[in-house]
Amino acid sequence: MKNKLSILFLLIYNLCSSQIDIDFSKLSVTETRVDSINLYFEKVLKSDGEKKKELEKLFFELLPNSHSEMSDAMYIDLRKKDIEWKKNKHKKDYAPKLYIVNPWVKYLSQMDYYDKDAYYEKYFNICIGGEYGADYLRAGFEIYERFLSDTKTACDKLEKLTDKEIESIFYFIFDETHPEHNEDNISLYNEMLLKIRKVNLKLSELLEKSYKQIIEEQRNH
Repeated sequence: MKNKLSILFLLIYNLCSSQIDIDFSKLSVTETRVDSINLYFEKVLKSDGEKKKELEKLFFELLPNSHSEMSDAMYIDLRKKDIEWKKNKHKKDYAPKLYIVNPWVKYLSQMDYYDKDAYYEKYFNICIGGEYGADYLRAGFEIYERFLSDTKTACDKLEKLTDKEIESIFYFIFDETHPEHNEDNISLYNEMLLKIRKVNLKLSELLEKSYKQIIEEQRNH
């Protein structure tokens, strides 16, 4: 009887486990690539000196180069972590990893990458076309950090894009459901506007235009 119950339990467990597996094959980024990104990201966090720079290069080059691909990669990463948690949450010694929204872009936003042209080109590319969505699709993938900490260089690289692309990046930073009532975003907007206006008037005007568009869209909903 005990053997039959054990077999039944295993069958039910395997069935439940298989039901939470997800098919990522139709997405624009492979699961293998996401695993590689995480592999080198973890190595970067544990390294320093010249070795860290070498690993940062590999991590950076593995990151997608468009918004759609970046969105798919972050979706795969989030779902895989969720699946891991569901499969292991009842195990006695299981300690879930601390969940951080956007761990890759949080690091990317603070990275002192040696090739500024490649760095900003990719960062801009993954933001162009972005709109507010899930937890990992917001705040312009934290690119606002560059306009606060590296204003001159960020603006010099940004002004090479078309007005439409520039507005799209600014739009992604501030797009949300209640922009008029988010004190943190209002403060961020004012700080960014002030810094950008000091180095590039045209870019500051495009920022104002994008922000006003977001406000108007939400008022009309």
